[in-house]
Amino acid sequence: MKTPNFLRKLINNVEYADKNSDTYVRATKYINLLYPGQVEFDETGKMTEPPYDMTYEQFLDAQKQLDKDVENAIQEAAEEEQENSVDYSEFVEIEEKIDVRVLMPLGYINNKQLIVYTLNIPEEPNPGNPKVKKIWVWHSDSDELICDDCAAHNGEIFENTGDIPEVPVHPNCRCWVEEQELDDNNKTVSSRVYKGYKKENENKTKEASNMKISDNGINMLKRFEGSVKIGDRHVIYDDKTGRPVNTDKELPTGATIGYGHLIKSGEDFKHGITERQATEILRSDISTAEHAIKDNITVPLSQNQYDALVSLAYNIGAKNFANSTVVKYVNDSNYHNTKYPTLESAWMAWNKSGGREMAGLTNRRQQEFKLFNN
Repeated sequence: MKTPNFLRKLINNVEYADKNSDTYVRATKYINLLYPGQVEFDETGKMTEPPYDMTYEQFLDAQKQLDKDVENAIQEAAEEEQENSVDYSEFVEIEEKIDVRVLMPLGYINNKQLIVYTLNIPEEPNPGNPKVKKIWVWHSDSDELICDDCAAHNGEIFENTGDIPEVPVHPNCRCWVEEQELDDNNKTVSSRVYKGYKKENENKTKEASNMKISDNGINMLKRFEGSVKIGDRHVIYDDKTGRPVNTDKELPTGATIGYGHLIKSGEDFKHGITERQATEILRSDISTAEHAIKDNITVPLSQNQYDALVSLAYNIGAKNFANSTVVKYVNDSNYHNTKYPTLESAWMAWNKSGGREMAGLTNRRQQEFKLFNN
């Protein structure tokens, strides 16, 4: 792996020579984080490059630490701000992308990227002068779908963020809050969306493409898919019966491990897998469902909506999802279908197997739709 720029800067810093300096401590931390593999030597004693940079587990831990570093930087900046009126997360930028060769749980090597973030806080334009005054203005679209509670706030001005009512998350309400900066004459010099559903992203498809399933969504899928364990390890089981299989014999059709992973030719799980491995495999398996969301949903989604759609797409298949009435309803609030007059009826229609309604699928659809509307 090529030495990242940010790490090279730390190592080349004159303070790196001092083992008691913060620079040395930080550089050492990142060296251990990014180069966890063991050094190998050939028969001549020459050091050789390992076939991969880190395992998938080490990759996840490294990204988690890099994310935590910028979160700590945001917290430190907020603690220095006495009024706590600045959202420092807005100043997070991508500093660098590190190409990494990762050994995946199934034994193959995949090229991935670690993302290094930095907190780029701009200096105040006039140090020593009072901060620019800000106000927040509530906006509600005027149409027949707006609720009375939201309409009552339309045009209302707030001088503190703590006074702003929570922007509603119920369907069809398109409310948003505009943050304005005022000059000494109380004229607007700049404005931006503070929060809400309107104008947050001109490219709405991009919003879905940047999302990924949450831990809550993963846990929901785990409950739906189920698993078979002996002790603390997941074991191979027959998908039809739910019973462990004898791994000394040829595996039956439908042999499964973890959370619904159908074992493919060449995969060897006869010794079982850990909970972490089972989760990693599940995340890998649902990638096709996540791509189906990103390729077909063209409107912004809440995290709950995204998680619910991933669960549905994973269960019914990416192709069925792409051609479903559900997608049409989600993308177009004015869409109407005679056979399925509501989004709920279109969603609940996917409760059959072999033409027969299944209680388990009905329960799953109900829980998904409840999550979608939460």
